[in-house]
Amino acid sequence: MLATYTIRQIQTGWQFLDKAEYGTFREGYGTIIKHPVFCWLIEGQGRKILVDTGMSDTEHSVKHHHDGLQEPGQAIHEQLARVGVSCEAIDIILFTHLHWDHCYNLEKFPQARLFVSEKEYRFAMDPIGMYWNSYESPQTGLSPAFRSRNFNLVNGEEEILEGIRMIPTPGHSPGHMAVSVNTTAGEYFLVGDLALLRESFSPDKKRGWPITMPGRFYNCVELWNSIVDVLHRADHILMTHDPEQIGHVSPTLGEDMYP
Repeated sequence: MLATYTIRQIQTGWQFLDKAEYGTFREGYGTIIKHPVFCWLIEGQGRKILVDTGMSDTEHSVKHHHDGLQEPGQAIHEQLARVGVSCEAIDIILFTHLHWDHCYNLEKFPQARLFVSEKEYRFAMDPIGMYWNSYESPQTGLSPAFRSRNFNLVNGEEEILEGIRMIPTPGHSPGHMAVSVNTTAGEYFLVGDLALLRESFSPDKKRGWPITMPGRFYNCVELWNSIVDVLHRADHILMTHDPEQIGHVSPTLGEDMYP
């Protein structure tokens, strides 16, 4: 029998984003959505694994990126302490991608083994100017922790542990990946920023499209195909910025720390 795991959803803050620019392609300009910023703690088979490490403090977000909020105690290391998990207890961190709001506070986990797409890593280390800010490149005067760490670089779909796989889902970023996790309730796909709103996985009735295209992407063809692929494969889908996941309670996910 394939190994199974539980998943704890952890909210590390909020981002306030224009719906048309991020959520839904060219629809909803001027509508500001309060998006959560989730990462996940996977537990099972004697392991504690993180998927992403979440966003920065409020000051850093507002100064260097866009309007955001991290409430007191919401940083990933503080959240783990609330449930009795030390940073040293984290064996592995799997990154969907290396945008700033997915890998902040990485320095809190010096012993963890890190996994990311090789394509994502190469681009993050030397992005084009349009993406300097997303990856906090040296040209911005910043120095993210991932630049000084060693990564296990993943090429293509790869089983990291029995029941846990990293799966290419490019489009939002060059090397974006989803993490599939086998649970007693089926296979969960933790899809990072593949889409920001759950409506992306439903038809766009206005245009007659089979999906509702997100507003933010690096490559629209890759993103479209990645969304379709996840729809075909996943039993359940979890996203980093989906407001509908706030306050979700189930035997698999447990309870949000900040409902």
